[in-house]
Amino acid sequence: MPIFKVGDRVKVLDKPGWPDGYKLAKWEGTIVKIAENPEGYVMMKADKTGYDMMFQENELELVQPGTNADQSDHDGTLGLIDALQKKTKGRSSVNVRFDL
Repeated sequence: MPIFKVGDRVKVLDKPGWPDGYKLAKWEGTIVKIAENPEGYVMMKADKTGYDMMFQENELELVQPGTNADQSDHDGTLGLIDALQKKTKGRSSVNVRFDL
C-alpha cells in the first residue's frame, strides 16, 4: 500500500555518509504519480526545478501544512508571480514598477 497519494507535499530526506553531501536533501515538491512498476516508487515534481523526479517512498517525508519548511529561491519567485497576477487582475498588459 502506498505511503503517499497524488497531491501530497513531501521533502527529500538526507542520506548521511553521501560523498560531498546529498544535494537533493530538503528539496520539496508535490507527488504527481504513484508508480505501479516498480512498486514503492513515486514521482515528485520538484519545486526548485519544476522537473518530475522518481524516488523510493522511504526517501521522502510528508510536509505538514503550516510548518516552517525551507524555502527555495524558486518558491520566492512563484510568490512574486502570484502577487503580480493578483495585482494585475488577469490583464495581460499592465505597467509594473519595482522600487528597489
